[in-house]
Amino acid sequence: MAPVDWREAWKTGVTPWDAGASPPALRSLLARGVVPSGRVLVPGCGTGYDLATLAHEDREIVGIDLSEDARAAFLTGHPDLPGSVIYEVTDFFSYAPAEGFDFVWDYTFFCALDPNQRSSWAETMTHLVKPGGVLATLLFPFEDPISGTAGPPWPINTELVRGHVQSAFLDLEVAEVESSHSGREGKERLALWRRREP
Repeated sequence: MAPVDWREAWKTGVTPWDAGASPPALRSLLARGVVPSGRVLVPGCGTGYDLATLAHEDREIVGIDLSEDARAAFLTGHPDLPGSVIYEVTDFFSYAPAEGFDFVWDYTFFCALDPNQRSSWAETMTHLVKPGGVLATLLFPFEDPISGTAGPPWPINTELVRGHVQSAFLDLEVAEVESSHSGREGKERLALWRRREP
């Protein structure tokens, strides 16, 4: 299977993964007070629903994506948000901010990567999340055991992600989500990982 041209997908509007809103699981994390103040990163943020949901006076939100078209849609749809919200068009694997993040939200990003990029994803997350910071992964499409179905999205599960992050992150929480976008019911799990202190 040829790799997906994400920029072209956004340019042509062929984005079946775009649910039109933040997932209920993210709103639940906010309601529970799990998302801290400070710096928050959303890789593969697309049209930025999650950036808008996370925006708050005490947070600096950074979204990154490969698509100028997705960024333009975000800026058009969200002209005035609280706090600091920055959208950078850049590649996740070469992204090197001057400062790390207190919280990273990964949803439909890990599952979109070719499986041979997973180790690089884990290494990059290790550099991006501050010691003591939290990596939140909403695992989709969740399969246990994994059937080997082709992607993207590539089926994933908690053990697969744990295998990539356990050298640098500790398990905080793994749970089924209470509600999902239509069509994704039963296919999501929330896993939170805390970056180990040096």
